[in-house]
Amino acid sequence: MSGSEQVMAAGAQGPAGGGVGETVQDAGPWRPADGIPEVRAATWQDLNDALAAGISDLKAQPTISLSVGAIYAFGGILILYMLDAGGLRALAFPMMAGFALIAPFVAVIFYEISRRREMGLGFGWGDIPVMVADTARKQILYQGFAMLFWLAFWVHIGWMQFALFMGVRAERFWEVAGEMVTTQHGIAFLVIAHVSGAFFAGVAYCMSVITFPLLLDRDIDCVSAMIASFRTVLAAPKVMFAWAALLAVALAGASLPFFLGLIVVLPLLGHASWHLYRRLVAS
Repeated sequence: MSGSEQVMAAGAQGPAGGGVGETVQDAGPWRPADGIPEVRAATWQDLNDALAAGISDLKAQPTISLSVGAIYAFGGILILYMLDAGGLRALAFPMMAGFALIAPFVAVIFYEISRRREMGLGFGWGDIPVMVADTARKQILYQGFAMLFWLAFWVHIGWMQFALFMGVRAERFWEVAGEMVTTQHGIAFLVIAHVSGAFFAGVAYCMSVITFPLLLDRDIDCVSAMIASFRTVLAAPKVMFAWAALLAVALAGASLPFFLGLIVVLPLLGHASWHLYRRLVAS
């Protein structure tokens, strides 16, 4: 029996961890992969349908989804506190801008919830360590390390830019904000920082927009998954970068104040991202 047939059989028996009869074991990979999967061009309707499906998944599994969103929000608060305590306040701008890079890695739990719900399987807290320990998920960890490396490189470049234009200082961000918008070197820093930040964010988005759900869904290596992700963006750049803009605006808005909005916005976008992946990658 193939992996997909096993999952279909499991779905027929009942949710994982408590269905009819014996306990269902949902072991990956979900489906076998035969090279880099084919992708299709995204449409505006795909975005609308993905968001609607994401709302449905969030309503169906609110406890775990909102709890994970709260943990992520707390992580943002902790990072700001550590930067302030360590006198590294100049890193606050690039660090917070790059903080969103790890959101797709955190969202793997939301992808898994949506994946299982799609096939009639349940998801509980006890399924999280099983999902992490599953050998079929190791490529997700490799992809996570790749994203963290890209984040570290981004932060390093941001620090170099700040030091070049503003000097090495320990003032709080809002204490130098006036200098950034009223002096020639401050404005130059903002321009360079935003251009480079857009580049790093764009590459990160192309690297990850469908990579994590694809790695969760199929037995495929992270390099092949990233290639498929880049192809997805290139197949419909206007629609996919509109999706990126929506993600950026929603995450930025949810980060104010004190990242509290991320408790709801992150799981919603995570579930929606799974459904967008399912619409764009050939089964």
